[in-house]
Formats: sequence, structure tokens, C-alpha cells
Amino acid sequence: MRVNKFPARLKPRNILQKLIPFLKTEEILLLYGMRQTGKTSLMFLLMNYLLNKKVEQSQIVYLDLENIADFEALEKIRDFDNFINLLKVVHRVNIKKRTFIFIDEIQHLTNPSSFLKYLHDHYKPNLKFIVSGSSSLEIKKKFSDALTGRILRFEVLPLEYKEFLNFSDQKSSLTNFEEFILYGGFPAISLKSDSETKELLLKEIYSLYVRRDIKDIGAIEDILSFNRLAGILAAQIGSLVSEVNLSNAVDISRPTTKNYLFILQNTFVINLLTPFFTNPKKELTKTPKVYFNDTGLRNAALDNFTDLSKRVDKGSLAENAVFSELKKAGIEKINFWRTERKQEIDFILQIQGEIFPLEVKYQTFRNPRISSNLKTFIKKYQPAKAYIATKNFKTQTDFLATKVYFVPCYKLNYLLLKA
Repeated sequence: MRVNKFPARLKPRNILQKLIPFLKTEEILLLYGMRQTGKTSLMFLLMNYLLNKKVEQSQIVYLDLENIADFEALEKIRDFDNFINLLKVVHRVNIKKRTFIFIDEIQHLTNPSSFLKYLHDHYKPNLKFIVSGSSSLEIKKKFSDALTGRILRFEVLPLEYKEFLNFSDQKSSLTNFEEFILYGGFPAISLKSDSETKELLLKEIYSLYVRRDIKDIGAIEDILSFNRLAGILAAQIGSLVSEVNLSNAVDISRPTTKNYLFILQNTFVINLLTPFFTNPKKELTKTPKVYFNDTGLRNAALDNFTDLSKRVDKGSLAENAVFSELKKAGIEKINFWRTERKQEIDFILQIQGEIFPLEVKYQTFRNPRISSNLKTFIKKYQPAKAYIATKNFKTQTDFLATKVYFVPCYKLNYLLLKA
């Protein structure tokens, strides 16, 4: 594909500035993440950046392996040196100059690891590869340890709330944050203005995920049971996950349940959050909590797009949205805390060697109220700061030597980054 023409309305992503410096290095860049998160658009943005930096068009090659012609051109190559002939003859590349090779959905190749290793080792630094993959399952199967030290990995997540505002041309407000919670952060969804189109697109994204990633890549025959399990998980976001209870609820074996959970995690649909503990006798150590990577996809799995004001699960949805924002913010480590007495803190954040508790209380406050659970945690661990994510209440108070910040959910990300 010629790279002088790009899709209309390409919007920049925050991750773009992280990627640009690595265009100068020798390493292969891998953009990975669930489908529809904007990996292809990021590739186009990187190509546009290169063109603006006066890299010749002929030295930028884009191959889409979901395009039959591009896939067959690479798949039939047995002698990897023939790829150089392909570049010279078909794409008119001057191999003596630095050339940027963008390969979309590289997991479709039978042996992408050997392909990349050979060409990287024999033709660096003139050949710079930027590749993408939508399935961690396929990447883990096909990317061997031979690429260690040769590849840099970047997870492409759905839009952050601030990115969503940019995509939808809106200003930060409680109303817009609740729209973000309802429909999530897929770029294509955020560019649409009417709710009916958003809902149809989200259902199609979820349907495509089940048809392609689950049935084909996951090799699952019993799609009905898989959907039932996904639906149960969607209904209990923010809750503890028991493999035994899931097995009984769906009427499938424990190994099958474990496999389904593994697939859901490795196709970037769910996250299983593990407990934070220092005393195994008094604190939960193993049982995880479940969150969806995108709240819009979660609502599509349940086929429920009712406004937050009318929902009984709005608290859980807000908690899930906060988790997603924390992950996108690059918090080093996120856990939760739960005692044998069922005292619980939603999130324990580890930032630069310090721990910070965070509770999500998506409700109206008139005065700052600190829960007994948070007081217990503060007494035990004495953190410098603690956070309570609210609906629209903002203040700061102290408990013992800990500063406790009450912050509206839609302003939370910024404050944590400044912590």
C-alpha cells in the first residue's frame, strides 16, 4: 500500500509520543492489544510522522495481513532473503537506505518469529520493523524466545477518558464521563454521536470477537457455554471470581472454566486482579476480582445500554471504569485488599515503591466520610495518601498522618499522575 494517503479523521493518541523515539532504534516494535483499539491508526500516524520528517515514501512499506494479497505474498516466502527481492521489485525500495516496514496483524503468518528474527539479524539497521498483533494467544504461540532482546512490546488499550473527550470534541464533565462509562473507549465508537450507532457497533465488535478470536483462534466449539461464562463475568465486575462457582453455574468442567478464563484474559477482554497482602493468615491471598478492559464491551456482552441513572450496577461500572483508567495511566501495580473479616479496599496502587489505597464511592457526598475499611487499612499500612473516587465531590482531609483525597472519578487520572 502507498503511504501518501491515510484514512480521514485520524486523531493522535497519547501512546504515539512514547513510540516515536523508538523509531530511531534497531529493535522491532510490536503493538498489541484487543481488536478495534487503534493499532492500525497508530501505524498510519507513525508513517505520517516519518513523512513529515522527510523520509521518502518509497522507504515506508505497509502490509496488512488481513488483506489476502499481502498475506499470500509473505506466507509463501520460504527463503526469507526473498523478502528483500519483494521490497526491491514490488515496492521499489532502496535497500541501502533505512526502510520502515509496517506489518499489520502479523500473527496470521505461520512463523512470524523466524521471519522477523532472520530479517532483523541480517538487515538491521536498514530494515526497521513495526508490527501489530490482536491476539496474545497467537503471539505467545508463534513468538519464540529467539526474539528476546530484539523486540519492544507496547500494549494499545482503548481510549483514556481525556482521549475520548478529544475524539468526541467534548469537555470534561460528569455527563460526558457517564457516557464514557456506558460506551467505553473504542476509538470508532467515540467518533460516533448517536447512541443507536454506538450500540450497534459495540455489539458487532463483541460478535466479531466471538466469531473470530474465540471460535477460530481459541478453538472453542461450545460457544454457548463460553458466552454464558462471559455474561456471568460481565454481571459480576468488581467481584471475587471462583472457578468452582463458575463451573457449576455454566455446567462445565473446572479445566474448561480455567481455559475460558485464560482465553478471555489473553484476548484482552478481562483482567483478573490479584490481592495485596502481607499477612496470609488474615488477608486474602489468591482469589482474584474480575474487570473488563472496556466497559462498553462489557455492556455489549450483557446487551444493556441503559443510562447510568437508571442502573442498579452503576457503582460497579464506575469502579470498572476507574480500574481501566488506572491501567491506561500506567500505574506500576494494581491490586485489591480484603481481610478474613471481609473488609475490602477496591484498589491498592503501588507507585514508585509506595502504596496508596483507593476506594470508589460513586455517590453524592455532603461531607467527607472515611469508611471503616479505609481507616483499618490506614492504621495497618500508614500510607502517605489515600483516595476516594466520588461521583462529583471534591475535598481533602486527614486521617492520622494520611492525607485523604476525595476526587470525582472523571478527574482521578490527572491527580494520580501527579502523585
